[in-house]
Amino acid sequence: MSTDVKLVASGARAPVGTTAESVAAAVRAGISRVRRLQVPELRRQSASFLARDALLDPGEWSGAARMAALGAAALAEVLGKLAPALTQWNAEVPVLVGLPEERPGWKSADAARVVAALAAVGSVRLRLRVEPRLAGHASALEGLQEAVRRVSRAGGFPLAIVGGVDSYHDVQTLAWLRERNQWLEAGARTGFAPGEAAAFVAVMASPDARRWGLVPHATVRTTTTARETRLIHTDDLNLGEGLTAAVGEALAPLGGTQVQVENIHSDINGERYRSEEWGFVALRLGSAFRDASAVHTPVSSCGEVGAATGALNLVLCAQAWRRRYARGPRALLWGSSEAGLRAAALLEEPLSGSSRVGARQ
Repeated sequence: MSTDVKLVASGARAPVGTTAESVAAAVRAGISRVRRLQVPELRRQSASFLARDALLDPGEWSGAARMAALGAAALAEVLGKLAPALTQWNAEVPVLVGLPEERPGWKSADAARVVAALAAVGSVRLRLRVEPRLAGHASALEGLQEAVRRVSRAGGFPLAIVGGVDSYHDVQTLAWLRERNQWLEAGARTGFAPGEAAAFVAVMASPDARRWGLVPHATVRTTTTARETRLIHTDDLNLGEGLTAAVGEALAPLGGTQVQVENIHSDINGERYRSEEWGFVALRLGSAFRDASAVHTPVSSCGEVGAATGALNLVLCAQAWRRRYARGPRALLWGSSEAGLRAAALLEEPLSGSSRVGARQ
């Protein structure tokens, strides 16, 4: 789907920061909150790598409770940034929030706690209709695709909010990760440090953003989804076919030009499956990128943040353009969920609109 939709506000909460700006600055600076910690609640008490939000209760090991707090903080930041422009606003706003796929410590019923916390951030004039999407890593980018449809003229909503929230800091979840050898421990060659985060972005069609006087942070050009049938934790050899389909469709507007994408934001997290999947995509579509190996990920700073990854990457991408340290005016974002959902989005720096494709190399 080719679009001209703007990101007009963002919020984030992660182990390295409490706002979109502070999180992005910390990730860029290479600051990390990944530490070796013990979880006394687990029977096996050897220290493993974790990344925690230090402002939350250190004794709280319920993932749903931590997600509710993280999500409410990040969403409140977005609404606070929108407030000066929307003083006369009286409308319902869809909030499409990506959440984890079901796993030990997190069931579909737990989403109600997070949804309630997010809905409470709204007001009488700004009524939030929170729609959870329990689809994991790719859920926020899939939500972006739906948000783009909603804010189009046919969709009937001038404003939509897209986000993702996740926390692996649940005793049952951590035990499950350890059993599957996904939890990174000293001496391990693969695996990830379980983290937690929340991020949200507000999106509007370009005419509405101008009408409300909101400064765009990024332009959404395409949003795509696909399915992968050769899944992680199976014996099937994943050749990246699903992700290739999603990325290829996202890059379609650049076809037939000499334009290359300079920035890549992903959910690569230290697991071999994800790195190899992107490797196959790079082999097929590498000419579309200035450097297909230069892939940005928040994992080294924030730990693995699961369903929050796509939304956090949207925030990091937009902040890179706002602060003028991005490598160029185009960015590809992609996500890979364990159950097979693949999603991708092509974003551009606001000043580089479609009429200027190819003007900045």
